[in-house]
Amino acid sequence: MPQILQLVQRPASPAEDTARVAVRDVYDLDEIDLEKFAGITVGGACDQRFLAARSDRLSAWVRAGGRMLINGHPLRGFVEKMPAHRNLDFHTTRDLWLTAMGQHPIWEGVDRCDLLFNTGVPGTHTFADLEHIGVAGFYAHAYLVDLPEDATVITGIGQGCLPVDVAYPLGLGEVLMHLGNDMSAFTRPGTSAADFGARTLAYLEGAVALQEVA
Repeated sequence: MPQILQLVQRPASPAEDTARVAVRDVYDLDEIDLEKFAGITVGGACDQRFLAARSDRLSAWVRAGGRMLINGHPLRGFVEKMPAHRNLDFHTTRDLWLTAMGQHPIWEGVDRCDLLFNTGVPGTHTFADLEHIGVAGFYAHAYLVDLPEDATVITGIGQGCLPVDVAYPLGLGEVLMHLGNDMSAFTRPGTSAADFGARTLAYLEGAVALQEVA
């Protein structure tokens, strides 16, 4: 039985499920038994108005010990204490530069330079190459505001190191916010982010699974 529920904004088939992840359409949420899952990941394209109408249920699940990863720009608060976001005025790579801030198991040992650029050019590239052929801003191009007092800023963006990855406790559980394209897209073979996807899944599954990956 998968331990992670992945909510997406499209019809989903059980054939997409893996041993670790159950992929479901966000509009099927009312029929899903959340107690079967240790972690939930919310895709950046999911209907936040729909989710906000179910905020009490989602918040109660986190408070009971669940770990939720929210990708994309928060437009509606659908979990307690959820931050808002502001657009970032950017013109150069320096304005989008990623800086490691507070510690978190998912990002431990991950050089943010390995997350900075995307490129459609096949093959493995040095950072110097990526500066010429890559595009920054996919990981994040905005920042979070109105953070809970007990939040940890994990990654900052730009010259002001404004928050883009944030974690905060909620009851016995934790909410993770990633203000950009879904984190599952940022595994980078041959770099410090080679196991980024595996780390994310392991953390959502719980501490025992995380130890197995480490």
